[in-house]
Amino acid sequence: MEWLSLVPALAVCIILLIVPGLLVTLAVRMRGFDAVALAPAVSIGLIAVSAVLAPIAGIGWALWVPFAGGIVTALVFGLIAWGFRAARIEDYPVRSRPRGRKKHAGSAGHDDVERAPWNSEAGTGESASSRGSFRWTGPGRLGGDLVPARWFSRGQLAYWASFVIAALVMLRTITNAIGAPGRFSQTFDNNFHLNVIRYIVEQHNASSLTVSAMTAGGGAPTFYPAAWHDVVSLVFMSTGQGSIPMATNAMIVTVAVVVWPLSVLYLMRSMMRFNLPTVLTAGAVLSGFAAFPVLLMYFGVLYPNFLGIALIPAGLGLLINVLRVSAIRRVTTIQSILLGIVVALGIGFAHPNAAMSLVIMTVPILLVRGAVQIWRAANRRTSVGVVIVQVILIAAGLWLIWYLWGIVRPEAGAATWGPATSDTQAFGEALLNSPLSLTQAQWVLSILAILGTLVVLYTRRNVWLALVYGVLIYYYICVRWLQWDQDRMWATGVWYNDPYRLAALLPVAAVPLALIGIHCITQALMDSAVVERWKHRGPQVLGVVSALTVILALALTQFARPLNDMVNASYWSYYASEDAQLVDSDELDVIHHIDDYVPDKDTVIVNPWTGGALAYALADRHVTAAHTLYTPTDNAKIFDGSLNQANQDPKVCQAVKDDDAKYVLDFGTDEVNQGDHSGAFQGLQNLEESGVAIPVYQSGDAKLLKITACD
Repeated sequence: MEWLSLVPALAVCIILLIVPGLLVTLAVRMRGFDAVALAPAVSIGLIAVSAVLAPIAGIGWALWVPFAGGIVTALVFGLIAWGFRAARIEDYPVRSRPRGRKKHAGSAGHDDVERAPWNSEAGTGESASSRGSFRWTGPGRLGGDLVPARWFSRGQLAYWASFVIAALVMLRTITNAIGAPGRFSQTFDNNFHLNVIRYIVEQHNASSLTVSAMTAGGGAPTFYPAAWHDVVSLVFMSTGQGSIPMATNAMIVTVAVVVWPLSVLYLMRSMMRFNLPTVLTAGAVLSGFAAFPVLLMYFGVLYPNFLGIALIPAGLGLLINVLRVSAIRRVTTIQSILLGIVVALGIGFAHPNAAMSLVIMTVPILLVRGAVQIWRAANRRTSVGVVIVQVILIAAGLWLIWYLWGIVRPEAGAATWGPATSDTQAFGEALLNSPLSLTQAQWVLSILAILGTLVVLYTRRNVWLALVYGVLIYYYICVRWLQWDQDRMWATGVWYNDPYRLAALLPVAAVPLALIGIHCITQALMDSAVVERWKHRGPQVLGVVSALTVILALALTQFARPLNDMVNASYWSYYASEDAQLVDSDELDVIHHIDDYVPDKDTVIVNPWTGGALAYALADRHVTAAHTLYTPTDNAKIFDGSLNQANQDPKVCQAVKDDDAKYVLDFGTDEVNQGDHSGAFQGLQNLEESGVAIPVYQSGDAKLLKITACD
């Protein structure tokens, strides 16, 4: 029942992540499930871009801004799409039946879900090639037929059912991983993530170009991808009540429960026609990996990467359709390009290394496209001139990726993670979905993913997916094993040389491969001689197979030890215990009482490494350091080095008066990540013994001190 307090924030967050993007997807003539599934990825792009443009136009950050951006974008994109359609230079599908002709009772949804051969609905418009998903088709087959957009079909109903399953089991997982709606991650980066929400609300400016000013010490800000914080700030401002941690947790739940499932299901629909048992099982499978999303909730905490990775499957779905390397197409070229621009911006503003992850996944897709076109030209199945132009464009794309790979990366000083294990150990972790050996191997999901890989390699359909999986495994091995003198920085510096970020990427390819494995098994079962004897009861048998597959998938994923171990680890990383990493229970109690003693406009002097920085987000008081990685102001330098000398040094009291900094949080010397930066904060030590300050509130060893030396 405690989680019911989060419902208002959840409602605002879901509306924010669906409605602006849905306006755009509908404007370009997407319909039904696909329009909704792509909406979050489009919404994130609209929100992030509108946050950048709003201050340039002199507009303060507010809830209406991204909705206005969605309306304007919908009008522009709608006109462009209409223009291409009117000029008949776009590849819109021809209607499968003339207007007014009665549709066959069994034909609804044949374009959404593959039918069993004995199903009464087979043959009602579905070609033999679309049913035979696992026959070798030769490398010359490139792209499937473009499916007409529909508002509703029975096939879409299956995807909606799968989404509901995913949402329910993921809701259970995420609420258990957090523990309570008001908790926050006790990890290093959460100083910044929570404080920047307060900063955006105060400044009425959510631009990714300026939010880093919070820690710049008065210097020029640098780019920081703020899409996550843009959304959370709007949720916090709009609900009126609650706290920044509650708004953050609403975003966590929404991304995990809504965005990730929709994104994966859209990728599924963009790849091929899956049978009904597989579609319904997808919800359990995409929610069952320990590596995502819980791993990034537990570690870091890596909220921007969490958001970016959740959007990648949607981006992949558009990419494989526009490059025509999938077995089915659901968007036209112009739809793919228009929506792809916004989705790419959304992924980039979520986190640049998420965008670069999508870029590196593009390499094998481009190579597959080029290889197939060359094969087709060699067999005189397409024009040599056309293929030459395409190969040149693909080569240019690969060069651009190579160029971007060298410049879109953090500074070397921010990518200090070193090698930690052998290459064979890393390969085993990746293949068996045991990220960093934090959990046991996920045998069932891993075997299904391997089976899916073998299937796509044998059938030559969606072979790009197996290659993408191989690329991700390769980079995971690199980040876990590659030495510095072996170009480690070049290979994995994009991800800060951080294995957690790469481990979380593996399910992007492993999930659809596992689903292909399930499709292969269930299709073989339904084609078997045993089931053939029950063909007169096709729908009933299909229902039984589907139900048993879903139940088995739920049992083998949601109740398996690897996922539960990761959920348990996350739970304790969000718990403010007596020895919590960032803010323990006593320190949190002191922060909650700051409002009783510290005037609204005053600044609190803190050592950010001991957790005091969170007084900004949690108590709404300015602090001298909003994050451990910050540039101090001139006065902050005086406090950090000389505050305990206030009785002897006049400049200290002058700095106190200039900043209205009359209070200090004394949280001892225990630091997040077991660091020791006491030398940089010598001025904050022994304040009581020096006669500089006295305690006004204390809980355990944590104290709120008032400076008396400058009265």
